[in-house]
Amino acid sequence: MRLGPAVLLLLTVMACGRKDLREPAAADQTASLPAAAWSWHPLGGLVVIEGEVDEPTELVLEGRSIQERRSAEPGPVRWELFRPPEGEVAVLRTQDRRELARFTFSTVARQRGGAVPPLPERKSPKGPELARAPEGPDAKSTGQSWLQRLFTKPEAPVETAKTKAGARFKSAPVPSIPERPSQSIPSASAVPSADPTHSAVFVPVTPDLETPSVKPGTPPASLVAPLRVPPRGPAHWPGMGEGLNLTRGPGGHKRILLSFDGGSSAEVATEVLDLLKARGVRTTLFLTGAFIHRFPALVKRMAAEGHELGNHTMNHPHFAPGMKRDPKWTKERIQRELLDADAALVKLLGRPMDPFWRAPYGEHTAEIRKWAEELGYRHVGWSEGADTLDWATPKERRLYRSGEAIVQRLQQRLNRDGDGIIVLMHLGSARVTGDRPTDGLGAFMDRARQEGWTFVSAGSFLHDLGKPAWDPHQRLSLLNGSSAQAR
Repeated sequence: MRLGPAVLLLLTVMACGRKDLREPAAADQTASLPAAAWSWHPLGGLVVIEGEVDEPTELVLEGRSIQERRSAEPGPVRWELFRPPEGEVAVLRTQDRRELARFTFSTVARQRGGAVPPLPERKSPKGPELARAPEGPDAKSTGQSWLQRLFTKPEAPVETAKTKAGARFKSAPVPSIPERPSQSIPSASAVPSADPTHSAVFVPVTPDLETPSVKPGTPPASLVAPLRVPPRGPAHWPGMGEGLNLTRGPGGHKRILLSFDGGSSAEVATEVLDLLKARGVRTTLFLTGAFIHRFPALVKRMAAEGHELGNHTMNHPHFAPGMKRDPKWTKERIQRELLDADAALVKLLGRPMDPFWRAPYGEHTAEIRKWAEELGYRHVGWSEGADTLDWATPKERRLYRSGEAIVQRLQQRLNRDGDGIIVLMHLGSARVTGDRPTDGLGAFMDRARQEGWTFVSAGSFLHDLGKPAWDPHQRLSLLNGSSAQAR
């Protein structure tokens, strides 16, 4: 059948119309916008990393002193972190090690290179005030350590969230440390510090009427009952929610942290304290509540000689075998483990622990670290390959290394990339005399100091990384309130 010219013309027009209608639809289905390039910019005491992911992604930011993780949903990502040290280089990657970007966190380089000025401040969906760095004079400019500034009374009273919550404290002036009165917190001894700028000096603190005073060696009535975490939780503080895991300090200063854990034994504790005292070194010791109960004289000596006393839980349990939280270890149970250990120190010394903790067996998750941060504890781990395994005896053939070999490995690590490393050692060791790392530790420290190295505490690293401090004496109010509810 033949079609007339008019019919052919009509069919041609209709076909063209259908083609024109279909092509945009096909283009809409196949076209995709390129993913936004990753970038960063400074924002006050923070850095803001921005980019985009097209599927649920576990982001990892790794650098010399940075080890941060975050779960990102599909779409734009805005990640706010405390500003790393000037010049820090870090890699942003996915959990399966696919590299997304490399950053050099240098504000000087950005200014010289004519970089785009910082974006205007935007409110974070997680809360505008939780990730702010503390304001105020730098410790180096004032000549005071971060702990000294922590306990120094401000010139004028400032109303904050803490004061509104009733957690107010008056501090004695730092420059002159008085003799220890019967009701004061034990003061540091006159041992010279290898790092006087950041040495841990504890100053007697007299609480306000809201918080009863505590005599050293005498448990306050409110601490006699078992501790329970308050249902509503403690007041917010600037470090909550970050889930920090400190595994290395900032570089460029030839500093090293020799940290020691005290679990249930103390075979080499006296040797360790003697070595540190002879060299004027103040470091960080992580103690369990069980250790405090068993060795009160040693703990008193640690405090008197100015060491930082961090939390190692009450009974050293397995929170997260395989780095996955055991469901039986709920938030309440984990926080109680920390608070019970703290109460043991308050009972002995009349002062709370410093705001650091270390997970037993190195088992922790970001969730657990955040729960600890609610109580004011930052997690301090250790650098990769810096676990000395000094507790292992020849019975543990796979783990055992002689004391001499351990010290040699420490020296090799120092020569290779020791700047800012955190070393894990222990106050207990079942090794025989002559096969303990402490036998050669003094010579190692002497050689390191001759080569220009300084031995520092965890507080020094956290301060120089710009992490906000949390007054450990505020925990007295938390402890008293917790046990008051238990009665």
